[in-house]
Amino acid sequence: MRWFPKLVFASLLSALGPALAQAECQPGAGAVCAGADLRGLDGVDHDFSAANFHDANLSASELEGARLSASDLSRANLYAANLKHADLSGANLNGATLRQTHLEGANLRGADLRDADLSFALLEGADLSSADLRGARLQLVDLRKVRLEGAKIEGALWPTDRVCKAGSSGRDCIEGEPIADEPAGRQ
Repeated sequence: MRWFPKLVFASLLSALGPALAQAECQPGAGAVCAGADLRGLDGVDHDFSAANFHDANLSASELEGARLSASDLSRANLYAANLKHADLSGANLNGATLRQTHLEGANLRGADLRDADLSFALLEGADLSSADLRGARLQLVDLRKVRLEGAKIEGALWPTDRVCKAGSSGRDCIEGEPIADEPAGRQ
């Protein structure tokens, strides 16, 4: 029965993991806050550059003017966060939730937004030049005043509810089939 204490210890570590990560997390430049629950964080004009917020919950956070360049925000929850005029250049936002997020005037040059959900996000004046938006969801997003020069958009769900086909880039979405809610053959 020697396995029992190891199993109990492993279970306790697994349950305490997020709490320990949150207790050690001191948001700032280079911080390690992976998996932390930081809902409603007040980080206006703070420097979080090169920080690790992988899988963190930053929903409804106030990050206007924050510096998040080269930060890891992959799979982070930024639902309804305020990132107006934030610097997210070169940030990893792969798989992040950015639904209803305020990104007006934000710098997202060269950011990795693959498979990110930007549905209903406000992007007026945002710079997405050279960003990787492959597979991103851009439903009900106004892209008219967004810089998209050199952006990779192949496989992105465009505001027209159509997927951008191979050869698409920048503002030039070669529209494919409309996205279907029901799998083919189930109607």
